[in-house]
Amino acid sequence: MYKYYFLLLACAIFWKDGSCKKSSQRTNDVGGKIVGGYSVTIDKAPYQAYLLLEKGKEYYQCGGSIISKRHILTAAHCLVDNISQVHARVGSTNNDKGGKVYSTKSMTIHPNYNSRTYDYDVAILTFSQDIAIDGVNTKIVTLPSENNGAVPAKTTLFVTGWGATSEGGDSSKTLLAVNVPTLSVAECKKSVSNFSDRMLCAGVSQGGKDACQGDSGGPAVSNNVQLGVVSFGSGCARPGNPGVYANVTALRGWIRKTAGV
Repeated sequence: MYKYYFLLLACAIFWKDGSCKKSSQRTNDVGGKIVGGYSVTIDKAPYQAYLLLEKGKEYYQCGGSIISKRHILTAAHCLVDNISQVHARVGSTNNDKGGKVYSTKSMTIHPNYNSRTYDYDVAILTFSQDIAIDGVNTKIVTLPSENNGAVPAKTTLFVTGWGATSEGGDSSKTLLAVNVPTLSVAECKKSVSNFSDRMLCAGVSQGGKDACQGDSGGPAVSNNVQLGVVSFGSGCARPGNPGVYANVTALRGWIRKTAGV
């Protein structure tokens, strides 16, 4: 089981000259970059945020989505293990330059998050100033209503991020996307141990298309509505191993209560 984030080094440089080196070490168990996808510009996913996570002298990357002018939705597993601060870059196709950068005021992890099974894998970042929404490169993503019901099988998810393009590979400097179909609950339970109602799974049986290290916390969208949050998977794009996403519809009530949206 892999969580989709990367350990980064020398990220103080990130804020000075736009460069940020990635350690060759991959975190044990979590996920990152788009595999089998294609390049997109930020106006195709203007709700997407790049997150730089501080943990002492180490830095990690995750993704997130703008759900209000003051809030970004991400994965709970991105914020555990003593993350002290998160910086969000929005409005840029590149993860190391452009757009605007905001630092968090607070981080709220779902109280039922389970670090062993990744159940309830959602969290909300709150900012002390408004995120500038220009309607082109930065937009607030649409969230489903709480009574939308189950996500049907074969729903195409548009997944974006700056994660790895291959399992254990380097992360991307520019935004990538992949389209993957959801599977039925029965199919997900066959492939994913501890699969719960708070999860979705998606992928193609032959493999080759998936989120990967560094994509964790990023949005999975269908018809401009965010249905999932990149959570975990067994490797990246392996045959017979779909990617797993936190189910936004199932967790919508907590999101509304926490962020007021």
